[in-house]
Amino acid sequence: MTDHAAIPPSGAGDAPGVARRVAAVIRRIIGVPDYEAYVAHVRAHHPGTEPMSERDFHREQLTARYSRPGSRCC
Repeated sequence: MTDHAAIPPSGAGDAPGVARRVAAVIRRIIGVPDYEAYVAHVRAHHPGTEPMSERDFHREQLTARYSRPGSRCC
């Protein structure tokens, strides 16, 4: 997901909000799936659909990442 709305807005001086935003950016840069953003997306765009558990989400992300031939450099 590359939707910038997935990062919660924070006000000036909101240290926890800033920390969450920085963590979300770092996760995107290094390719770690963001479960909180996934849940927010499901709730916003697919009402009535139950999001996957965090464990299932990460398992699906790993499967998708490594099941595509040529998707890795090594």
